[in-house]
Amino acid sequence: MARDLTRFHGALLHRSEWISLGLHPRDLASGRFITAFPGYLTLTDHPASFNGLAWALQNSVRPGSVLSHTTAALLWGIPLPWRLEDGVGMLRQPEPEGGAEDPLIPSVRPGSALGSGASLPLLHCRVLPGASSSVGRGVIVHRHPEAATARRGRLLVSSQAETLRELATLLPLWDVVAAVEAVISPDAVHPGETLESLRAEVEARRGAAGTARIRRALELAREGVRSPGESVMRLMLMDAGFPEPEPNLPVEDPRTGKIRYVDLAWASIRFGLEYDGDGHRTTKEQWREDETRRDELAAQGWTLARSHGGDLRQPLRMLLRLQRSAGERGLRVPTERRVRRAARRLAADQPSLRLDGQPS
Repeated sequence: MARDLTRFHGALLHRSEWISLGLHPRDLASGRFITAFPGYLTLTDHPASFNGLAWALQNSVRPGSVLSHTTAALLWGIPLPWRLEDGVGMLRQPEPEGGAEDPLIPSVRPGSALGSGASLPLLHCRVLPGASSSVGRGVIVHRHPEAATARRGRLLVSSQAETLRELATLLPLWDVVAAVEAVISPDAVHPGETLESLRAEVEARRGAAGTARIRRALELAREGVRSPGESVMRLMLMDAGFPEPEPNLPVEDPRTGKIRYVDLAWASIRFGLEYDGDGHRTTKEQWREDETRRDELAAQGWTLARSHGGDLRQPLRMLLRLQRSAGERGLRVPTERRVRRAARRLAADQPSLRLDGQPS
């Protein structure tokens, strides 16, 4: 009869510790256990959390290391494209309002299971030059001069600015811009950073890997953006030749004083592009609120076009529609030829991992 391991749910222990608790090497070699790091095992059906893996890495597997790159980004709540590192960014779910500042993050996505196609996430940490970078399975160790750090609960991680620089070594430019805009967003998980504060920290370590790309991302970044999809959509419009729209433009109703926001706005012609991401809420209440907002903006002379997450992957149809409708309102728009050329270039150059389709 298989031993009851309920009390070990979520545990991550060294092989010797499991044996001292009465587990036989045969048990540890069975499908009930999975190796997270060399010598460290967790239960396949109830694995350690992402936070638990990170703590073990920093305190037992590689003591003195700093959690970095995508690992730090996940702990900061910085959004990552789903195509990066087997979807590690999908592990952290949106927090309810008033939720924990540093929530427990699962190591496997909801609906997935180890042993059935899912795998434990790859973790990143950094050590000083000259220190050993040998760990093995489950970890990438970066040799890295001393850089700014911060505490996230029990964990020592790269600061937000340093995390963005580290992401700039892994991500295309537009995704770095989206990460920067998430950090300075009004909805930031850990607010307090500004473009100025990020620039100051980046410039304090000129020449470090990722500096050139993060500098360019800071030039392109704008405040007030509320989702990575909005970031990439704005950059895509500019790349196709449209004038830069203003993100989340506040529009006040003169009768009621109520403020409504336009996702991407060309205020001079009262024309906006609404972006509904793949995760946009579709409850009846949200639908009613969206329709009320659009009606109120229309009453003030605004015309709103619609876009969605699929338009990032197949942008040509949306770009051509916008070229016609915004042009009719008097916006200086690119030619159809330029729009088609831009759509082809997007498919070839992939300036964002969120652009994973072909132009249609």
